[in-house]
Order: sequence, then C-alpha cells, then structure tokens
Amino acid sequence: MSVDLRSAFFYSRKDIFKNIKIFIIITLSIILATANIIVINGLIDGMIEDLVDNTVESSVGHLNIYPDNNERFIEGIGIKKQRLATLKEVEAYSPRISATGVLSNKELSVSSTILAMDPDKERKTTKLLEKLVRGAAVNPNDKNAILVSSRLAEDLKLDVGDEATLAFENGIIKVYNVKGIIRTGNLDFDSSTVIMPMDEAYRQLAIDNMASVILVKLSDKSMSGIYKPMIMQNLDVNNIRTWEEETEFVSNFANSWRSISSIISGVGLIAAAISVGIVIYINIIHKKRQIGIMKAIGTSNAFIFTVFLMEAAIFGVIGVFIGDSVGYLVIKYFEANPFLDAISQTWISARFEPQLFYIATIFSFGVTILAGVYPAIKASRVEIIKAIWGT
Repeated sequence: MSVDLRSAFFYSRKDIFKNIKIFIIITLSIILATANIIVINGLIDGMIEDLVDNTVESSVGHLNIYPDNNERFIEGIGIKKQRLATLKEVEAYSPRISATGVLSNKELSVSSTILAMDPDKERKTTKLLEKLVRGAAVNPNDKNAILVSSRLAEDLKLDVGDEATLAFENGIIKVYNVKGIIRTGNLDFDSSTVIMPMDEAYRQLAIDNMASVILVKLSDKSMSGIYKPMIMQNLDVNNIRTWEEETEFVSNFANSWRSISSIISGVGLIAAAISVGIVIYINIIHKKRQIGIMKAIGTSNAFIFTVFLMEAAIFGVIGVFIGDSVGYLVIKYFEANPFLDAISQTWISARFEPQLFYIATIFSFGVTILAGVYPAIKASRVEIIKAIWGT
C-alpha cells in the first residue's frame, strides 16, 4: 500500500510544532552535535597544520641532508653548497653543526646540545632565529656570544647579558656572553640547546668545511619528493629526509587527537539521538488513543510509521542545517582570529575543509533518523482497541 507523503508530512509538521519548548530542546541538541563535529575537527586540523609549519619553519628544512651511515659529518660542504646554488627550485640552504657540551653558571651545570649555524643563511632557510623571547640574535662574526634555549636558561638562572661557561666535547672550555634567550615550543630543543655562529664552532671543535646536517628550503615544499633524488644525484649524497619524514611524529600526534575528537563527536551524536528518540517515543505514548482512532478509521501502519519517522527527519533537517551554519561561522572566526599558543609561541588558527560539512551532515542526520526508527515502529504496531481504551 502506497503512503501519501504529503499528508504524512502535514501531520508530522503539525505535531512537532505543538510544543515549542520541546522542539527547541531537541533541535538545539542536534545543532550542538553537528556544530561540534565541524568545530572540533576544524580546530584540530588547524592545530596540526600549524604545528607542522612551526616545526618545518624552525627545526627542519623542506629537505635535510645528513651524513652517510656511520659518518658523523658531511664533508666538503663548500662544493655541495655551490651545487645547491645551481638548482632552480632551491631558495636557500643552511649548514648546521651539532655537538655536545656542558653549560655552567657558577655552581650550576647542565649537559647541552651545541647547535652552530651561519645566522645569515639560517634566516633565509628557517625562522628559528625569530623565536627569541628576549635579547638579540647572534651574528656570523660573534666570537663570544651565544643564544640559550628558554628552559636551559631557567635551569641555570641565566638571562641576557649574563656570562656562562661552555665546555665542549673535546675538552675546550670558554666563557660566553648570553646574547639572547630562544624558545621554539619543542621541548627537547628548549631544554638543552646552545646556539652559536658556525665559524666559532669550527674554531673550538678544530674542524672546517663540515656539517652535521644541511637544511634545504625549496620554493614549494610539496616538491620535496621530486627534488630528493635530484639532490642525491647532484650532491652525491645518500641520506636525505623530506619534511614529511621529519615530521612523522606529528602525524602520530594528529591521529591521537583525531581519535579523541571522534569520541567527543560520538558522545554528542549519541546524546542528540537519545533526545530525539525519547521525545518521539514519549509523544507516541501520549498519543496512543489518537493513533488508535486513526487506525480505526483506516489509517495504515505504514502511514503511522512514516509520520513519526518524518518527525525525526524534520528535527534532523532543521538541526543539521543550523548546526552546519553555526560550525562554519565558528571555524571562520578562528581562521580570522588565531590564538597564541604560549608553549610554542606560534599563532594557531582553525582550518575549514568542505568535507567537514559532508561528515557532519551525514552523521548527524543519519543518527537522527536512526533514533526515530524504533519509536516509529512502536507507533505503527499500536493495537487499536488497547489504544482507544488507553491501556
């Protein structure tokens, strides 16, 4: 038997608007559940992208060239720099030296990582030297100045202008002036890093024309996979990692946060579904006599089922539409008004992707319809005599 959908829609629409308070409560729960999916996922996507960008900008290049296996340094970097300069898409590069040492201030001492670089090349390649909390960056010709990471400075009670003693891994000991304090948001970096000019590290470590790593900046970081084999061939090196490989830990971090967001979104959807299901079910209980009378005059079970399922659909359409709109506006607000992450000292904004609409709409509407199925089935199975007599 066919169902008159227009009549079913008329009955369901009239029914759900009889009690405005209940209508508002139900639609509000669907709105919040739908908007929650968009906002939570948009914020997490933005946080992850900003974390990756911050890591690439301050700690790694688009491509990082490392020494061959079992080698500590890349040798002959002068020739390699010349070859890098000839590659069209290479915008900049920055060799770095990494060594171990001990930084001391009076009776306090902490094992440290010495990071040496050419400040001019580093500024063109990364934004590391822009992460200063206070003070100024070192210059290529500084012989007695260093930068100290924020947590290391706290542990040693150091500030800009103080003197600190640095013991190198080869036994050389020298007193330096703390020119600046730097913080990147990377816990490992911030807890133990001393930054100095490359030439000064060469002098104290008694090495030259070497690097622990060469950071390469491309005109477009998405080309890192294409340029990796090209640079390996041109520079005759075997150990290069792309920025995607270097930030793999961020992907693991992202998966954990997305799992949490899925749980939060799921709880919201379940709450909305329970609200819809309970309200429709209670509505059916209160209208058993009316349903019995409708059946007595010839209304089919399919029509009754359709009426109450349409109620869930109407709740879903209104709630999902408004929820999508609210979620979109909130995400756009956080896109235009990023907030400062005090730990990483970077601005974090949300990211809106069209698939957020599809995900929120499909899941919210689908769950709402499912929540209305059981009450609609119960309504269609109401016995005429018992319903009319209220038993």
